Amino acid sequence: MCVLAIYGGVPLGPQCRALRKGTDIVVGTPGRVIDLMEKSVLNLSNLGHVVLDEVDRMLDMGFSKDVESILSGLYSEGNEKPQTLLFSATMPAWVSSVAKSYLSKDAVHLSLIQGQENKTSNNVTHLALPCPYVERGSTLADVIRAYCPNKNSRCIIFCERKNDADELAAHASMSTDCHVFHGGISQDKRELILQKFREGKYRTLITTNVAARGLDIQEVDLVVQCHPPRDVEDYIHRSGRTGRADRTGTSIVFYTPQERGLLSVIERKADIEFRRIGPPTLQDILNSWGNELTKSFLAVPESTWSAFLPTAQSMVRLFRSGKKICSSGDSELDGQSTPDKVNGTKAASVKPVLRALCCALAKLSGKDGAIESRSVLDSRPGMTSYRLDLSEPAMRKGEAYNTLRQRLPDTVVDQLRNVMFIKGRQGFVFDVPSELDSEIASLWDNAENNAQLSLLHEVPELEETNNGDGYSNGYSSPSGGWRGGGGGRGGSRWNSGRGFSRGNGGGGGGQGRGRGFGPRQSNGGNGLSFKRAFSQSGNSSVPEKRFRSTDGSLSSRGALVMGGVRTVFGD
Repeated sequence: MCVLAIYGGVPLGPQCRALRKGTDIVVGTPGRVIDLMEKSVLNLSNLGHVVLDEVDRMLDMGFSKDVESILSGLYSEGNEKPQTLLFSATMPAWVSSVAKSYLSKDAVHLSLIQGQENKTSNNVTHLALPCPYVERGSTLADVIRAYCPNKNSRCIIFCERKNDADELAAHASMSTDCHVFHGGISQDKRELILQKFREGKYRTLITTNVAARGLDIQEVDLVVQCHPPRDVEDYIHRSGRTGRADRTGTSIVFYTPQERGLLSVIERKADIEFRRIGPPTLQDILNSWGNELTKSFLAVPESTWSAFLPTAQSMVRLFRSGKKICSSGDSELDGQSTPDKVNGTKAASVKPVLRALCCALAKLSGKDGAIESRSVLDSRPGMTSYRLDLSEPAMRKGEAYNTLRQRLPDTVVDQLRNVMFIKGRQGFVFDVPSELDSEIASLWDNAENNAQLSLLHEVPELEETNNGDGYSNGYSSPSGGWRGGGGGRGGSRWNSGRGFSRGNGGGGGGQGRGRGFGPRQSNGGNGLSFKRAFSQSGNSSVPEKRFRSTDGSLSSRGALVMGGVRTVFGD
């Protein structure tokens, strides 16, 4: 069986193509259904069943004309009426009278809350809190902390207008895990917000009446209404977002002295009684969060909280150096009684109070889970960066591998990544997978090596070392006269002193004993770092490379022709 959802805010094309392929059930909003009917894409002539969900909203003044436009041809005289089913959490008397035009005379009325029409769920606790408009942001933040301590809890806040929701979401007291949800947001964005809300990425949804119906999110523990709604059905639907699937929930209404009368109306029509409360006190918040904090502290991994031990010790020493706040606790919090390096079994010797402080710091920093190291060189997760300082300048990268192999096994050295020269070639920086850190620490001792290995905390000045693209991949001798200019990209050059290098530059030609090889985009010749001249060779012009002798004259003691280029050596 194929089910297709059609609604506004998304392109028509995919919905039209899906309808042309055929479907068994169409679930849609009135506006988009009318659009597709007018385009002759949606044909209701063979309709067998009609379902109106939230019928009290579908048949009120806002949607009644659209519903009538869709269904008028199906319920005309002489046509066989489709089976009609109407669903609603509330069924006012006027809905029953209007619905008669769509129902047959033998219609059956079923109620899952027999005798409790227009009443709220018994699983919901109804509270009323007096609060002026200007204080609602900070008060709401405390209410959420007190009534939603569990990290898996969800809260929905209802505002009367979209602007109110936007302002509340931007309030300084509101946490970062809240998001607005109203008709001013595109449909695809709304779907994404709801998905993140269900997943727990957002714990608080600040919305308008658009979320009062149709949302079935079982983890919603708290519903807050910033004002008492004027329609009792709206209150019933809003408060019904919590206390679902046999779960308990809390509904809190903020009100001003002028809105007390609306509370009385809701109490009378919905047959409920609000318990008047005040804003949460500090003790209320502590009592609510105590158990949750204890559980969260116990869940912090040892590798995480132990990383905060130096900071905790520093804080303890700072407090002890000033006025003694609690003398009896000094021995408990004395950082000197704990090891500076916490790993393995040593973590067991950390005082419980100091461990609790470490866990608190981890929670405050947002790093209460397993800490994943990142490369200092390229931010890649799961990598640790090291610095290897040498006693003498290195000529090639292979020296880093050779030096490390003196103490470390090939299983470690072969996993080096991002090996780069430190400027001046007095050392290297590189990455290794973080799971090898303990093995490196146990095998390497700087006291026994000329090379010094240390963790890299900030990137030093590095040499540009792109293989074949701009760095010298060898050595050059100081002998042999003046050195020629740089070779071209991918090109090479060598001088008579057996110096060999490869370059990325298109520098100008220079003087000196040397021959260049490889293409280069410059006027200096075809990849050769020499002053350009031309001479006739046969029937074609051949670039000629001349060298000036010590007396300033040009002569051609010898010549070398390579690839159409003639190089002339002077006396």
